Formats: sequence, structure tokens, C-alpha cells
Amino acid sequence: MTTMELEMEVAEIKTRLRRVENALREQSDTQGQVSPPPNLPSSNEELRVWMRDQGMVRDPTPEELRLAAQWDELPDAEKDAHVRLMNSLVLDPPLSEIIIENRR
Repeated sequence: MTTMELEMEVAEIKTRLRRVENALREQSDTQGQVSPPPNLPSSNEELRVWMRDQGMVRDPTPEELRLAAQWDELPDAEKDAHVRLMNSLVLDPPLSEIIIENRR
């Protein structure tokens, strides 16, 4: 098989995969509607449990808990400096465009 034929086959597979992903996303959007809880949760803990039961959130992994503990141990000045750095970043293209493109 030539390089050109391989490139054409990969392009066709990508197109087919994109169609399948879009179909699955549409199916999920129509079937995966989350209904509100019968009674509004009275605490953040109840809300978290309800959201976890609905598959909207999950419990943190041990690695995520370890990283969160590291962050909590940082001095406030270091946290503030990191937040300022993150807020000053400029993405080209913007993240919203990257997400939209990846959803196609």
C-alpha cells in the first residue's frame, strides 16, 4: 500500500469515526437527560451524593487527593502567584475554539 493510499484510508477512518462520535453524542444528549432531584438537597454533601449518583461527578482518585493536599500545603503567596500566572496565559486559538473543534 502506498503512502497516499494509507493517508486516504486514515482520512476516511477519521471521517467515519467523527460521524460515529457525533451520533453517539446526539443519542447521549437525548437519552441521558438528568432529572432534578425530587427534593432539593439541603446540604452540599447531599447535593454531591445526588450528583455522584447521577454520574455527574465522581469521587477524587488517590492521586487527585494527594495533589490537592500538596496545593493546600503551599503558602498563600505561592498560590496567588500561580493563579495570577494562569490568569495571564493567552491561548491562540482560544480554549473555547479548541474544544469546539475537538467536538466535531
